[in-house]
Amino acid sequence: MESGGTSWLSNVPWISAVPLRRGHLWAILLGVLTAVQFIIMTKASLLMNPWQTVFWRSCGLLLLVPFISWRASESYTTVDLTGNIMCAILDGASLSLQTVALTLMSTSHVSCILSNVPLPTSVLACLILGESFDVLDGVLASVNGVGLVLLNLGAGTGGTSSLQGVVYSLGSLLSACLLVIICRGLAHRNSQDPYLVSFMAGVGGLLTSIASLPFGPTWVFPTSTEEILLSLSVAAVGIPLFLTFTRALQTENALVVTAFLTIAIPITFCYDIIFNDVSVIWSEVLGSFFIIVTTILLCVRSTVDGE
Repeated sequence: MESGGTSWLSNVPWISAVPLRRGHLWAILLGVLTAVQFIIMTKASLLMNPWQTVFWRSCGLLLLVPFISWRASESYTTVDLTGNIMCAILDGASLSLQTVALTLMSTSHVSCILSNVPLPTSVLACLILGESFDVLDGVLASVNGVGLVLLNLGAGTGGTSSLQGVVYSLGSLLSACLLVIICRGLAHRNSQDPYLVSFMAGVGGLLTSIASLPFGPTWVFPTSTEEILLSLSVAAVGIPLFLTFTRALQTENALVVTAFLTIAIPITFCYDIIFNDVSVIWSEVLGSFFIIVTTILLCVRSTVDGE
């Protein structure tokens, strides 16, 4: 497993003053890409069957198969192989539930709920993987959670659709928490190949979307320019997103990685405010402040601890 020590940019004078490590850079990129995926999948799900967006995203990940280190995989134990299979199942479940939720609620509110991962994931990582989680970590994660709760206050104002969206989002959140734990566990065992994990996630999403065929609306192949571009975009964004997800978990603990996921929240809120005329209430502003501050503090704290 790679060390998350000194940043590889530390020799650049103006960057050396910024308390970032390589894992932080992966995690920041992960947060940005997560927001981009939320936005693209929301637009795609409104134009076509939501399960088709899962299908296209999964097809993109299948393109990574030539890069898998098959020689290294020969040394994997049954536990390692089971972990990769679980990654496929959990990512397929999380993405499918997220996609349905995006048809029932705004992009920003779904991203808020799905970003409630730092506290439950870090507690599970402490109990299952033995990762550090002290009182200060608990305080910062709790304040981060309070910020997420404040952001979610506006999610229940849309009637039955919003309530259903919350339920689907919570199911996606649970699957995502378990996915983080398993990927981090594979990293602890030095058996986390980002390309293999990403490929397995693609297999899981592909099977899940195909299994939905008898139960949902008929799939229609993209014909308009917008539909084609969105389908290609969904497939394209999934590749760097999952690779940064696995890379971040190789170099940083579950708490730090999931805290940086909350970067997606202000991005999606800005998108909804600018393009979808979504109004902002005081609780969402306060919640965003709590999230940003605690994420920065967790970044600084993990950097200091790693020196």
